This record gives sequence, C-alpha cells and structure tokens, in this order.
Amino acid sequence: MKLNIEQTLQQAIVAHKEGELQDAENLYRTILQSEPLHPDANHNLGILAVSVDKATSALPFFKTALEANPKAEQFWLSYIDALKTLGLTDDIEAAFTNAKSANVVQGALAQLEQKLTKQTLKIYETIAKKSRGPSVTTKEPSDEQVKYLMDLCSQGQLKEALSGVSRILEELPNSNILLNISGICYDGLMKFDAAINNYLNALSVSPDNAETYYNLANTLKNRGDLKTAIDCYNQALKIKPDSAHAYNNIGHCFFETGKLKAAISSFKQALLIKPEFTEVHSNLGQVLFVEGHLTSALESYNKALLLEPNHAVILASIGIVLQGQGKTEEAIEAYNKALLKNPDDCRTHLNLALALNDMCEIDRSITSCKKALEIRPDYAAAAFNLSALTTSISESKNWVENCLQHEPSNSEAKLMLGALKFYEGDKSNFNELMDSQLKNHPWVRSFKWVFGLTDLPKLHFHRWAFYDYVVEKSQKNRPFYEFGVFRGSSFKYLIKVFKKGYGFDTFTGLPEDWNIGNHIEKKGAYSGDGNVPSIKGGEFIVGKFEDTLPGFFSESRPMASVINFDADLYSSTICALNFSKSVIDKDTILIFDEFITNESWEQDEYKALNEFCLQNNYSYEVLSVSFITKQVAVRLIGI
Repeated sequence: MKLNIEQTLQQAIVAHKEGELQDAENLYRTILQSEPLHPDANHNLGILAVSVDKATSALPFFKTALEANPKAEQFWLSYIDALKTLGLTDDIEAAFTNAKSANVVQGALAQLEQKLTKQTLKIYETIAKKSRGPSVTTKEPSDEQVKYLMDLCSQGQLKEALSGVSRILEELPNSNILLNISGICYDGLMKFDAAINNYLNALSVSPDNAETYYNLANTLKNRGDLKTAIDCYNQALKIKPDSAHAYNNIGHCFFETGKLKAAISSFKQALLIKPEFTEVHSNLGQVLFVEGHLTSALESYNKALLLEPNHAVILASIGIVLQGQGKTEEAIEAYNKALLKNPDDCRTHLNLALALNDMCEIDRSITSCKKALEIRPDYAAAAFNLSALTTSISESKNWVENCLQHEPSNSEAKLMLGALKFYEGDKSNFNELMDSQLKNHPWVRSFKWVFGLTDLPKLHFHRWAFYDYVVEKSQKNRPFYEFGVFRGSSFKYLIKVFKKGYGFDTFTGLPEDWNIGNHIEKKGAYSGDGNVPSIKGGEFIVGKFEDTLPGFFSESRPMASVINFDADLYSSTICALNFSKSVIDKDTILIFDEFITNESWEQDEYKALNEFCLQNNYSYEVLSVSFITKQVAVRLIGI
C-alpha cells in the first residue's frame, strides 16, 4: 500500500507542476482517504489552495502537515506565507513560537522571521483588511498646493516639501494625497520606515487606493524587501489592472531575486498594456540576455531604441548583446555610438576595450581602459583588464596591485597576484593559497597543475601574444587546423601566417549543454547563426565532428603546423583529437582554448588530452599557458 501511495504522490506532484490542478487535487485527496495525516499530501493540497486564492482553505492542510512532521521547515514557511496573505499577524507570531519549540527556526525560516518586522506584518494586515471598511471622506489640498509640493519634490527639495506637507496636514490630517507626498519625500531621503508609515496611514483612510499601494511597493523595493513589494504591486493591480508601471516593477523585483521566467512574463504583460514603453523593452532585453536568448534580447533592445534613438544605455546594452553573439565589429560600433551620447560612461569604455581586444586591437583596447580609469580612478575592473593587456609579468603585477588597492576583495586579482609572484620566484602567496579555503578554487587547481610541471611554461596574458609565441615555434610551411571556428577571429589571425587553414564547425553553436561549474552554457551557445566565414585560404567543413571528420580524414591530409582545439566540450575535443591523429607529429603544436580555470576544467579539454595520450602511449610538454584566456599550448612526445 505504501508503494502505491508513493506512486500516487509522484503522479500528483507531476500533475501539480504541469498545471493540471484538478487532477493533482484528486490524487492528493485519494492519498488522504488512505492516510488522512499524510504530511506531503496535506502540505501540497495547502499549496494548491493558496495558488487559487483560497488561503483560508489551505490552513487546515498546513496544520495537519505540521502535526505530522513539525520538523519540516518548508511546511512552516508555507503555513506562515498563507497567514501573511490573510493578514493574521497574531497567528504568525504564534507560528514562530511553535516552530522555535520544535527547534526549526534556522536557515530560511530564521531569515523570514528577521524580515517580518512589526511594520511588515502591519502591511500584510492592511492588505487583508483592504476590502473590510469604506474610505473615509476627507478634504484634500487644492490643486495649486499639490502642484507646489510636487514641484519641490521633482526639484529634489524634499525637506522643503516635507515642511510644506506638515503645515497643511495640520488642517487636513487625513489627506490621502498629503500622506502619499510625505511618503514619497521620506523615500527619496531613504527614510523608508517613515515613508511606509505614511502610506499605511493613507491606506487606513483610503483602503482601495491603487496609487498608495504602488508607492508603498516602490519604497519596499528600494529598501530591498522585494517579496512584500511584489505583494503590494499585485494589490495595486487588483484595484487598477491596467498599470504597466506596476507590472514593470514586479518584473524588476523578480529579476533581482533570480526568477527570470516570472520577470519575462511580467515585462510582457506591461507591454500588452503599454506597447511603447521604452524602459520595459530595455528591461526585457536585459533578462533575455541573462537567460541566454541573445537574438530575442537584441530584438527587445532594438524596439527600445526605435522609441528613444539617442538612449546611451540602450546603445551600450545592444553592444553587450552583439559582443555576446560574437559580432564584435557591430558591438564596437554600438559602443562608440553610446559614448558619443555619454562620453563619461566608464563601463562602456571598458566594454569597448574588451571588444577591441577581441579584434586584436590591443593598443586601442589599452587606450579605452585607461580612459575608463581617467573617468573613474578607482575602477578596479579596468585596472584588472589592463593587467591582461600586457606582455610583461611585472607590468601585469602592477595593474593587479592597482586593482586590489581599490577592490581588496577581488578574488581573481588576489589569485592572479599569487600566480605572478610565483613566476617571479616568490612562492609564498601560492603556498598560502594552498593552505587556505581557496585551495579548491578552479584557478588555484589550475596553478597547482601548471606549477607542478617539470618546466614552467611561458606565461601570456592576451590570446594574440599567446598565438604569436606559438607561431614563432611552429612549422610555418604547413597549414593549420581549427576545431570550433565560431565567427573566425582566431582563424583570421592564424591564416595571416600559415596561408592555408582547415576549419571545422557546425556554425550553429554547442551541440550539447556545457556545464562549466558555476553556470551552464546551453546547447546552441557560441552560434555563428549558420554563417560560414569567407576567408581567403580557409576551407571550412560544416557539421558535427562525428559526421564530418571520418570522411575528411579518410583522405591523406597535410601535416599540421598548429591545431587549435576550441570545441570546449570533452566529447567534441576527444573526437577531434582521435580523427586528427594522422596530421600530428612531434613538431605539431596543439592549442586548447578552454583548458584551465573553468570550474570543471579537469572534465573537458584537459580530460580529452590526457585520455588521448593514455590511449596512444604519448606524453606532452606544455609550451605556454594563459590563465586569463584559459589557453594552453602543448607538443606531443613519443608520437
């Protein structure tokens, strides 16, 4: 019977997740017929009831679940959330007392208790009582008085506006308008508690005032109480459903809490109400970019730009998306347009520097970084980027130290400083890292591998200096091969020397998801949009490696000077290594583009190389590394 109940529970959960609420409810209730105290079935029925605005009906289910399993933190969280919805503040306090008795108030429950101040509880109580009482009929200030006060607010004279409000409130103590203006002023002065109290007083006078809920939500958002802010925005929408601004702000709150799909839904709802809302198009573009939907993000930003063609922030955002798509020349154009509108935007100067670096414009990249630092001398990110544009260990170290001077907590800069000092002969920083909590950091693991090699390889900072070093040591009378071409920037650089090159790519992005530890690059990332480059001397073989390489290498092919493995994935890299074995000899230099410093670097190109060598009884010597660009160059031994 237990097995059947568990199977039924899983079926109910699946139906619940898929939105088949009636089916889910029937299945949960079937379980309760056999086991009335089943904790999960009761809890999930409560969740289901809350989701259809029946919080009162949910309470008995939550209570039963808690009686069955009082140690389940999620049960308490769900129960308290329902009590908040109903404005039952006394019951919330009692719930926390009972949870403490069960020794459950820790983690998320403890954080919730800290957030639920008396003021916050009063907000939920006010929401719950909204429809219970009529508005109080009161006198309001004249239009001239309101205009005078709002003009002071718009001019930033908030204390003067508050003084004016206070004088008029003596005559009109229950004025909804004055209480709202007072709240807006306190919010602008970052006196959030005072602002909230004014809004709550306004709601006691006019319980159905959408603008007051909206203003209250704005203050909660500014204070960082995003969950309560969303509740208040939704309350405003119940009263005034056509508020595009409320949906926009809800979307922003969801974005800040990492609920990207909910943010997208809110922004789209705002646009249904107000299609020509520039800020929402821009916000939607930002979320879509973070989600990895670069084409859709660009569409949203372009719609925003049509509405405001000279908007510097939107132009800069378009540059970021284009750069993410590998359309570097177009990104540079967008950044330059943004800087024409706002020449003092240090972040855009830095993004321009990054794009110029991608185009091998090192001198111009350095100039842009220094411009960013000229505008903002404490801009640590610009200093760190300059450390990656040098060819000298000492100069790189100077910039890293400059970065740390302004941002002592910058972990990558601290780690890089340890590596640079090691190369200078000072191993103390690295030894400290190996004895610290950072010993398992991917950079430290990468350092450990490099520093454990028989000979310390040449260290480079940007990819173009790395390539120059490899080219210098290569057989220049041979062609090169590249697995993973993307938009061809590396291919174009190498073809200048070798004149002939073979490039292999689907040009539609990664063939599978790539888990690099702290995030996942989705299947299709690094797509060339199906566009095959047209490069003199280049021959491109389009398709998946497992489909194209057997046929290509079934014919005799010239020995390789250099092979650039830029396929990222273990599966793609091992496939390319195995099929290209016939064009590799003791003089061929193998470049791996994503070999070190990623979270799971040992499971990708590193694993492929070592597995290939083990299978073929080879070893390898490491010629060069770059911790910044993640590249490693090797030559096989025993081939």
